[in-house]
Amino acid sequence: MITHMTPTDLPYQKIDTLSSKEPELARNSSASSQNVKEKSNLRQFYCQFDPKHRSGRSLVLKFDIFGNSYFEEMSRIDVLRMTEEAAKEREQDNECIHVVPMATSVSPRAGSKTFPRPQRSSNADRMDNALHGGICDVQRVHARDIRKLNNVYAVSNEPSIVLRKQAILVNADPIRALVMRDACLVFVPDGADSLLSLLKEKFHESNQDMTTQAFELRALEALLATLCRIFESDYEKMAPVVISALDRLANGKIGTNELDTLRTYKNTINEFESQVDGVRRALMEILDNEEDLRLLYLTKLHKNPSLLTDLWSFDSEEVEAMIENYLQDIYTTRTKANLMQHRIQNTESLVMMKLDYSRNYLLGVELLFSLVALGVSIGTYVTGIFGMNLASGIPEQPVYFYGTVVITGIAIIVIVVAGVFFFRRQGVYL
Repeated sequence: MITHMTPTDLPYQKIDTLSSKEPELARNSSASSQNVKEKSNLRQFYCQFDPKHRSGRSLVLKFDIFGNSYFEEMSRIDVLRMTEEAAKEREQDNECIHVVPMATSVSPRAGSKTFPRPQRSSNADRMDNALHGGICDVQRVHARDIRKLNNVYAVSNEPSIVLRKQAILVNADPIRALVMRDACLVFVPDGADSLLSLLKEKFHESNQDMTTQAFELRALEALLATLCRIFESDYEKMAPVVISALDRLANGKIGTNELDTLRTYKNTINEFESQVDGVRRALMEILDNEEDLRLLYLTKLHKNPSLLTDLWSFDSEEVEAMIENYLQDIYTTRTKANLMQHRIQNTESLVMMKLDYSRNYLLGVELLFSLVALGVSIGTYVTGIFGMNLASGIPEQPVYFYGTVVITGIAIIVIVVAGVFFFRRQGVYL
């Protein structure tokens, strides 16, 4: 299958081009208005990939089969051509597959072609199912697949591990890589010195066992190990800071800055947990698909293309055990992040309770002052009555003045105390 590339599948720049007829129209000074209109229509704008343009090239860290690494600037078309060359090799071997006449059946992949089944080994005989009968039609790498590995789309992309013909595309920020049977291309993000050193270290460790394991599996293991180490390192850096901030929030005074800090840490943990969970889902999808597990063996399928006629003729326990191992590490990190998220939520609940308590305390103080104001208002009412310019004979008696002052003061105190006791019986403590 030959992949046809369209302008929309490639990185592009805007190029202003003129048709070959335009210079002739420009030299013709006596052209009519109709010719001028035709000239304007000849100007076309189209999107075209320019491999020489600097913006169309990315810095790539390339690992060879021996684990050696070097930097190289590559455009998307260069990467696409490399994957096409990897998929083309040994295609002629497909014509030499010895086929035993057998009944045809439906391929497990939708839209795949069906071919007569070759004679299978004893391992495949144990899974004699009609669903496993046809050749697995694996798609080649498309330009859109490589575009998703670009740093520009890293934030919006869901972590994924995509299987293509003789290629594995790993898109899990900050790692975006393309694994082939004899090379691994890692797209270098900005400020990734620590990431690159860790990648080189993991590739060096995995290449110590290069005699017993295919390169693509060693490369995939190095990428997963690096990813797990990055997640673990990010959590180890983040956890002490978050815990100390939560302790200050729980034991100290609560202000606007503290609440903004709590919000920031909560968002950070949410993003981290979402990133880890996305990688976990991608690995689970691979692990739950027996066909995808076997398609990870790029070298084996390259050396023996006839295996595509029956992927169940060989075991996938090796890659399955590897994915389960790193899946367990990722799940452990996800559990830690989940526990930290619960701790933040508990601290948030405690902060909210403290704020509710402070608000209720202020409401109680306000109610107490309202009771005092009520008593004073009653006293003011009494003194206002005696202050009226009406003849009553009482102003001539000095004893009335002292009696009124004492009784009014006692009445104010009684009103306030009675109000406090009343509200306490209602469950409101002042």
